[in-house]
Amino acid sequence: MPGPPPGSPPGAALVLRPSLRRYLSTVKWSLLPIVVLLAALLLRGGGFGAVVSLIVIALTSSIGPAWFRRAALTVTPSELAVTGLIRTRRVPRDAVGSIVTAALPRTHKNSRSLAHLYVLDRGGRRLARLKGGRWVEDDMRRLIATLGVETFKLGRLASPRALARRYPHAVPLLERYPVLAGALVVVPTVVAIFLISREFSS
Repeated sequence: MPGPPPGSPPGAALVLRPSLRRYLSTVKWSLLPIVVLLAALLLRGGGFGAVVSLIVIALTSSIGPAWFRRAALTVTPSELAVTGLIRTRRVPRDAVGSIVTAALPRTHKNSRSLAHLYVLDRGGRRLARLKGGRWVEDDMRRLIATLGVETFKLGRLASPRALARRYPHAVPLLERYPVLAGALVVVPTVVAIFLISREFSS
């Protein structure tokens, strides 16, 4: 197994990082509704709509790459560390109870499935997760081999909600109800477009 990359924490047995190439290859169509909404805001909102659209685009284009540069999952002889955009969460390595893998559809149940890996503690609570849209399968296999705990391979499931029925503490609430998650993004944007359009048309 290849050693940790340069700059890894001392004693690190394994350091994994998300794949920007994988993300760009899987996310492009899911960004289409956001692009359409921003275009509508730009066209209907006049100068103010253009400013808002540019701000959203600038924030999105900066936060995403920053996360990919910083994010990592590190395994040492004593701990598991998960680094996100803001902070690093560390747990003792002996707190890891099991690993669950499942193939989940990217969007609707008939769409292409991607591998997902969940690291759980002894009470079934999620310690770390590798999503198929950001992490490659080879790294998932390396993590399984390095942690050496019991692994449950569920195969293809219809949705994250199906996984949550077996492991209720592994899947976040918004992923169990993707329509709700989408509404939290789309509805405020549509309302903003309507209000801006009304303001500039009066």
